[in-house]
Amino acid sequence: MDWLQIISAVGIGALLTKLLDIIWLQRSIRETEKKKWLRDQRLRVYSKLAEEMLSLGKTFNTREDAFSGYSFAAEAILLSDDDELASDIEEFFTKVSNLFDEAVKSNDDPTKKAEEHLEGAYKIIVAESRRLVKRLRKSLHKT
Repeated sequence: MDWLQIISAVGIGALLTKLLDIIWLQRSIRETEKKKWLRDQRLRVYSKLAEEMLSLGKTFNTREDAFSGYSFAAEAILLSDDDELASDIEEFFTKVSNLFDEAVKSNDDPTKKAEEHLEGAYKIIVAESRRLVKRLRKSLHKT
């Protein structure tokens, strides 16, 4: 038996294995790591966002100013791959801020809405916060 043929066959096999590793396996590992990183980042950011949404802006004090809400939600909006969800998150903080502004008006302010109106708006925002948190959870589970 010719040892040179055996050694060259083993060498060619090792070379092909390394090429396969470089071309396919490394790409697959990078993609898996990217997905894991994205899932971890979303979990971290969506958890804080869900906490703020369910507290209607009270936990991190974003209810007084819509722009602080946008700032708070910016990372979640960037991490989201759903444009509609990102838009709904932004809109949520606008609604919370508007409701808070209306609720803190003095009773003698002629532009203050009736309590029934505010209660209805509050119920809508509470339902919206729960709906958005469910969408965030679904977004986490699909990745």
